[in-house]
Amino acid sequence: MSPGVYDELKTMVGQEQPEQVAVDAVCKHMIRHWCEAMEDANPLYTDEEYAKKSKYGSIIAPPTMVQAWSMPPLWPAREMPAVYKRIFETCAKAGFDQIIDTDGEMEFFCPLFPGDRVHVVTKVGEVTPEKKTSLGNGHFITLESTYTNQRGELVCVQRVIILMYKAREKG
Repeated sequence: MSPGVYDELKTMVGQEQPEQVAVDAVCKHMIRHWCEAMEDANPLYTDEEYAKKSKYGSIIAPPTMVQAWSMPPLWPAREMPAVYKRIFETCAKAGFDQIIDTDGEMEFFCPLFPGDRVHVVTKVGEVTPEKKTSLGNGHFITLESTYTNQRGELVCVQRVIILMYKAREKG
């Protein structure tokens, strides 16, 4: 068991990382690329004439893109968000150096339009004592992210549960 790791993880519950603001604004080009990759033919996302006649009056981004807008660029390398860095470092000290997403949910409140800039605040929602899993022993950690636009309007709430674990020895 790892009571020290669990105790340290529990101190993180409720702590929010500083707000992150997307590097790039929502744009039609990236919406198109997403739709091509996902083979999503919803005309609200790419057909200007259709979208103008909709209740939105404009093209909107696919809701599930919200996380993509807020991700930092892959290059040049940037500092990992503080909440993730602290979780990973705390767990790694005790050998919990493997990670897998085990569950996720997203609740959407308003659409993103071209020109919007996504803001996100993430906090640790819950942690479990060490659990035995088929992958190895570890801690389940719930991360809650709140996404807003530049006007402060709630866009999405996302909950992701990760398992930080020690891989089982083979044999």
